[in-house]
Amino acid sequence: MVNNDQEILDILLNDNEWQTFECKRAAVQPFKLLEVVVAFANTDGGIIAIGLEDPKKCTKDKRIVGISENEENVSEFFKLIDKEIDPPIPTKTNFEINVQNNSNKPDKLVIVNIKKSNDVHSLKKGDTFVRKGNQNVKIGSSEIIRLKYEKGSVKYENEICGISDLDCLDLSLLEDYKKNNSSSEQNNWEFLKDNGLAVRTPVGYELTKAGVLVFGKNPSVTLSSKCGVKISHYYGTKPNFSGEPNFVSRPITIEGPLITQIEKTISIYREIVKHSAPKLRGASFQPSFLIPEWAFQEAITNAVIHRNYSVQNDIQVRFFDDKIEIESPGSYPGHINVNNIRIERFARNPIIVRTLNRFSNSPNLDIGEGVDRMFKAMEDKNLYEPLFFPPHIRPNSVLLFLLNLQRIEYWDVVSNYLNSHYSISNQEARKITNIPDTIKMSRLLKTWVNQGLLEKIDTSFRGDVSYKKVGVDISSKISRPFA
Repeated sequence: MVNNDQEILDILLNDNEWQTFECKRAAVQPFKLLEVVVAFANTDGGIIAIGLEDPKKCTKDKRIVGISENEENVSEFFKLIDKEIDPPIPTKTNFEINVQNNSNKPDKLVIVNIKKSNDVHSLKKGDTFVRKGNQNVKIGSSEIIRLKYEKGSVKYENEICGISDLDCLDLSLLEDYKKNNSSSEQNNWEFLKDNGLAVRTPVGYELTKAGVLVFGKNPSVTLSSKCGVKISHYYGTKPNFSGEPNFVSRPITIEGPLITQIEKTISIYREIVKHSAPKLRGASFQPSFLIPEWAFQEAITNAVIHRNYSVQNDIQVRFFDDKIEIESPGSYPGHINVNNIRIERFARNPIIVRTLNRFSNSPNLDIGEGVDRMFKAMEDKNLYEPLFFPPHIRPNSVLLFLLNLQRIEYWDVVSNYLNSHYSISNQEARKITNIPDTIKMSRLLKTWVNQGLLEKIDTSFRGDVSYKKVGVDISSKISRPFA
């Protein structure tokens, strides 16, 4: 983490306003700042730099206006942030850095860090905002409901689906499950109710949507929704959008109970690995598909149990020569984002998670270490780390790449550097890798960009070319001890 004033200022000055970064002068009306706070909390979180001019409005050396321009506005903003937002913002921090303003006088910037929230927040006057690119966008009632499904504050799995008989369920699967959980003697409806998979009504029982998803013969048909897994296998490294499609075989859709979807998807993965053309590696031939099964199992299990089932779409699994893409409907749940996904936990569908975990052949351990173990499994095979894309790159979905590529030896050095720094330039990369050739380093950086490991920082200033890890934002890299 970076906490030196000058280093923080350099990061702020070298990045444009975007999904997780906003610059505001201290003269701005406090309610305009509140809109940014609400938008950040409702989307992916972000940093507000108060006292810094928009990079599109002036040159770099004129942007540091400082909070001395209107300190009263800043004070008023901090009073309003706790009074005018409903529900209150749960996680926010702020600190000051010392700067020389554009009049060459000592001044300060105020840095406000708003975390992504598990709830949906609005201004008390009624407006609700989300962040789209560098804009705060006001949303209406239907979008607010969709956002609550996304965050998991409204749970699709808890909704009843109007089904009051068990004909749509795979009763043999249900009986096996009851037996494995020492509940064979219990009435089916009572068992389902006790496990959050059905509810008692004045006239009997009704299944919840979780009950249909976990035990339904075909949830896609019963719920009139796309809630399966679609698998496509391609020749090469990307789809062919002109001429003949480059499918190895016709895409298939897997439906049925969720545990069946996971098992069948893993079975197809095994067949693809088994029939992949061997390649000479060292003195022996090895399968050309190197992604370990455990990593793939964790990835597809996460997609099935954490996806947003209110979204009318199947999980997409795409096999290419150089990667597997797994795209799950719905963005990251609750406060989860690409920066904390290895260490934080939040279940959008806790009933589904709990139920699948209690199968005798459970695909999920539910101990909060799955994603981290997936990273370690890839590392053990000398493959690049799993790559989760942020929502601004693939909106309304969680997109994961498992790269079927051996790491280039220089990557570890660059990756470790970026774990403690926000960005890296060609010159800095050459210094830490001992590569003297600018062109060779440039080719390596472009290779990592093409593979999805790095992205070029969008800056308005020529000559300031630098790169950061995909999905890493300012808020994850700058910090200051708080009182």
